[in-house]
Amino acid sequence: MGAASQARRIDSDISIAVFEKTEFVSYAACGMPYMISNDVTDFRSLIAIDKDEFINKRKIAINTLTEVTEVDFEKKSLMVKSKDTTETHTWDKLIIATGASAARPPIPGIDNEGVFVLRTLRDGLDIKNFIVDRKPDTVILIGGGFISLELSESFLKTGLKVILVEKMDSVASLMSPEIREVIEAELKSKGVQLVTSASISEIKKDGARLNLVTDKGVFNAPFIIVSTGARPNTGLFKKSPLKFHPSGAIITDEYSRTNIPDVYAAGDCATVKNLITGEDDYMPMATTANKQGRVAGLQAAGVTKELLRGAIGTQMMKVCDLEAAKTGFNRNDASKHGIEIIDSITDWKSRAGYCPASRPIKVKLTIRADNRKVIGGEIIGSDFAAHRINTIAAAVTAGMTVEDLAYLDTGYAPPFSPVWDPVIAAAQNFIQRVKG
Repeated sequence: MGAASQARRIDSDISIAVFEKTEFVSYAACGMPYMISNDVTDFRSLIAIDKDEFINKRKIAINTLTEVTEVDFEKKSLMVKSKDTTETHTWDKLIIATGASAARPPIPGIDNEGVFVLRTLRDGLDIKNFIVDRKPDTVILIGGGFISLELSESFLKTGLKVILVEKMDSVASLMSPEIREVIEAELKSKGVQLVTSASISEIKKDGARLNLVTDKGVFNAPFIIVSTGARPNTGLFKKSPLKFHPSGAIITDEYSRTNIPDVYAAGDCATVKNLITGEDDYMPMATTANKQGRVAGLQAAGVTKELLRGAIGTQMMKVCDLEAAKTGFNRNDASKHGIEIIDSITDWKSRAGYCPASRPIKVKLTIRADNRKVIGGEIIGSDFAAHRINTIAAAVTAGMTVEDLAYLDTGYAPPFSPVWDPVIAAAQNFIQRVKG
């Protein structure tokens, strides 16, 4: 919808049609955990722009509950199936924004009633309705990634007991060990039962409840949420001339162009350039998706010079009373690409130490050993700690060395920051000072 809106702003006469398989368009998927916890009381507030506004004010033809079943790239046509009809539509420019689906591991019994994923707004509503109707006492979360960590807080707020089962040796496996330890301690302090290094063999129906059978024991709950990653929705195009990344995502360039003329791709179905490696990468995140969508819409409408240079995977999350954030590479990421690094973690304060609201904050920076450029960072703490990741993201994107970052002229006032901002203090720790 971002692509369609941008195209309309550029060209008031162009014909724009959108085909959507589900019933909703343009909604804030990242807000669904907060709808489940009742922080957002009306799901309609997650819908950014109403369908009727797209149709009546923006003159964009929205076709919901319609499925594109075939695309002919030579004839520039598509076959579209709705409830009662199948139609053929032709196009001059095509934007593929089919997103991704929740990955469902091949666990026997995963299709049982009461096993959910959280990917679409309909998924969120189904989970919310289950809680309202069934009044469960416990939930099991499979997977220890960001979605499960945010959902832990959501379910705790509704009074549910939370059991989180993860196959790795800790949750938040994308983060560094020092950050993961703090997250796990926070979850345990709030009553979340963590089961790590667990192998799941089966989900068995047990009356109105479900048994999750693992090598660490059997865990029982009325419902289960599976959050084990995402897979791009590109199956429709597998036999097409489109080029694909090993993840299954469509390869695009900085202009959201695919290898087929007049065909663009954006969002969780597409790759983006990794600014650290220069390689095509798969980063299914809302921020990247929105930027790609904007560029694709502008390109399709004739604005040919605007581009998205790439991304570095900046992300943040709230885990109960903690805020965690990551950008770029840490040691584990760098090792996968053969990059030698130096990293260090710094304990600091969020504000001037004498301010009553000041809270502890940890900042970990990762720099290249060869040129001392900042290539990543992680932050954990409270008191708006996560926002500070944006300073590190800017440094990585700009190609700053750690010495550049160490003297960056950040703002200071005791209610907001110490005189040495936590990120700047972390960068200072890397400077090698030798007389002469």
